[in-house]
Amino acid sequence: MLIKVKQLIVENNGYKRDITFKNIYINSTSIISIADYDGVREFLLQEDPRLGHTAYSLIKVSQGNRAEDIIAFGTADSIYSELNKPVGSKLLND
Repeated sequence: MLIKVKQLIVENNGYKRDITFKNIYINSTSIISIADYDGVREFLLQEDPRLGHTAYSLIKVSQGNRAEDIIAFGTADSIYSELNKPVGSKLLND
């Protein structure tokens, strides 16, 4: 099952950093761990104070022989609850 998360993207452009969000879909079977990520708040408060007052999570996703870290919008509990939602039809166009 795929879950939709809003990923935090930070692009370093020399003296300036651009912060954007991108919707991505993650296969729930490839998730290794989900944890609240408070460390990003201080950084975001310095870059854009509007973004530092929300919760973020760090999702570790397996990609074969390596793991990728994804900073996602929302608490670990809210993302985990998305994983446990009942799945409707499993057939395409059903």
